[in-house]
Amino acid sequence: MTTLGPSTTPGTYEFQVLDLLHDPNANRWSLPQIDGYINEARRQLVMDTGCLRSLQQSYVSGGVEQYQFGSVTGGVILTRGSGYTSPAVSFSGGGGSGVAATLSQSGGAVNTVSFSNFGSGYSSAPVPLVTDGGPGVGATLSVGIINQNTYDILGVHVLWGTQRYSLQWQPFSLFSAMFRPYTAAAYQRQPVCWAVYGEQSIFVGPTPDQSYAVEFDSIILPTPFASGDTTTQDAIPPRNQDPIKFYAAYLAKNNAQSYGEAEGFRGQYRTRLLEVSSSYTRRIGDIYQN
Repeated sequence: MTTLGPSTTPGTYEFQVLDLLHDPNANRWSLPQIDGYINEARRQLVMDTGCLRSLQQSYVSGGVEQYQFGSVTGGVILTRGSGYTSPAVSFSGGGGSGVAATLSQSGGAVNTVSFSNFGSGYSSAPVPLVTDGGPGVGATLSVGIINQNTYDILGVHVLWGTQRYSLQWQPFSLFSAMFRPYTAAAYQRQPVCWAVYGEQSIFVGPTPDQSYAVEFDSIILPTPFASGDTTTQDAIPPRNQDPIKFYAAYLAKNNAQSYGEAEGFRGQYRTRLLEVSSSYTRRIGDIYQN
């Protein structure tokens, strides 16, 4: 088995795939085609193994039980500032759009943030900017998201004061029966459980009674390599990278309708999967069970 080192780049993958295809000069397949197959193969590998894992630092919001992938999930006031009469906040960056929030002040200091829209399409947290119609200065916020490239969530950990605890996972039907008999407004407290809903959102329960800092233990789909990029190092762990070239070669041969050769490469991909990952990274239901 070939093991790739930590400096694996798009150029490395291109060389390997073209070598497998016996097309070292990219006469039969163009480099943009090969790059597309490589990106699709990287994505498939992560979906098959769960190998690209990220501990996303974020928040959950008081009164909100459902959180969409790609959206802001909440925020907190870091410094309250002084002199504010009518504070307002705007957001920039993060790759998404639509997030909106209002601020209130007491004695000139910003004391609450309330989201009216959590936006969509975010792959990093947008940057909040606090402004004021008066002399207010010094207020800062922090906001969190669930990355839009999130493929799955394995765990949710709440930071409460100086403690960190893990929420239990349940299938949504059981979660709903246990934690949603009352409407979100009627029953709020520290969350203790979570559930995936569909493919692009999660619920926490009970509905939070305030903002909490959280960690989302997640599987993230890889960012595609840009066409012509030959130097960016792959975020996929080196020990998991070897099957990628075989799946990319399978896609190339399948597209060329060389189905027999394509199946041969897919078989090699599956063999390499067993060598680099003995089991899929998965969530644990009751983490406190004896």
